[in-house]
Amino acid sequence: MDRTSLFARGRRDALDSLRLIAISSVLIDHAGVFLHFFPGLVGVRFFLLLSGFLITRTLMAQLTGPIGESLPALLSFYAKRALRIWPLYYAIIAVLLAAGVIGLREAAVHGLFTTNIVQALRNHWHVPSWFLPHFWTICVQEQFYLVWPVLFVLIDGGRRTTLLAAMIAVAVLFRAGMWLTGLHTQVGFYTLPFASFDALAVGSLLALGHARLGALVQPRAQVAALVLAGLLAVAGLLGGFVDTVLLPGLWLLPLSVLILSAFDGRLGPAGTVLGWRPLVFFGRISLGIYLLHLPVAYAIITHGPRWLIPWVEHRTWSGLAINTGVTLVFATLSWFLFESPLQRLRRYLPDDRRARPAAAAAA
Repeated sequence: MDRTSLFARGRRDALDSLRLIAISSVLIDHAGVFLHFFPGLVGVRFFLLLSGFLITRTLMAQLTGPIGESLPALLSFYAKRALRIWPLYYAIIAVLLAAGVIGLREAAVHGLFTTNIVQALRNHWHVPSWFLPHFWTICVQEQFYLVWPVLFVLIDGGRRTTLLAAMIAVAVLFRAGMWLTGLHTQVGFYTLPFASFDALAVGSLLALGHARLGALVQPRAQVAALVLAGLLAVAGLLGGFVDTVLLPGLWLLPLSVLILSAFDGRLGPAGTVLGWRPLVFFGRISLGIYLLHLPVAYAIITHGPRWLIPWVEHRTWSGLAINTGVTLVFATLSWFLFESPLQRLRRYLPDDRRARPAAAAAA
């Protein structure tokens, strides 16, 4: 394997590990082991930021011509996204429906990727159920994936940047407006697509900027990002307007530096840690970990051994460890027996061979 291939694999590995870190913060948050600290909020932002970056890198590699020429590649892109996300997502819904745990209406809400909208309309996280509320982030991601590739083909580079900047402004104004009207305590403050526009847009801008300018992060920027992350963590304890309206956007700055540093292979010793094979593997199957962790908790609490139930139900570190361990087992089985075999169907989809190296580095 040549140096270019090794480097491409190394940065893919680092980004996989970063995705696992983002997902892990959500698992910790859902376990409820902290009383006044909610790492999942930052983790979701990190996850969506990374999604925007990776998806735009892929679009840049595969959709290079006018709409007529790009249509086959666009359809192939959608098919590949469906193969990656839909099988396990719909399998979980189907199993719960067949077991009588959820009804047809609830299955339709999740199946149409409208969980986040229903949560906002009903102002409740556990709608329709308490063990699938985390599907809202996948819904936001899928809603973005539905629209952004089409816009990417229809508009040129300059207008893409303008559109993404407008999305960032909409997100900031949305949070400020919700705060000023006293609606910032509503679930929709987090789950409506507008709330995540800035994370997805900043990630996309990172991809566009990196492709145009090359390596963007210098050591001084890394130090500044580390200091800023510490300050933001402290500021988050203050609550109020700063924590609610400003911090969600400001967190994107150090997280962006982290993503670009990982992508450019400029993390030093931290890059070695992110390249650790077990970490990379679980990062690669992190979608399964994320989708399964609350259904697994539900299964343990409702059908597990009596001695085990209190550990998971009562929000302890031991319960988090047990639930995570069981989730990792099921996610690994799902990957090898279900998801990975389906991924092989991707080879039958049309692809832009000329952009293969760039696409591989972004996928």
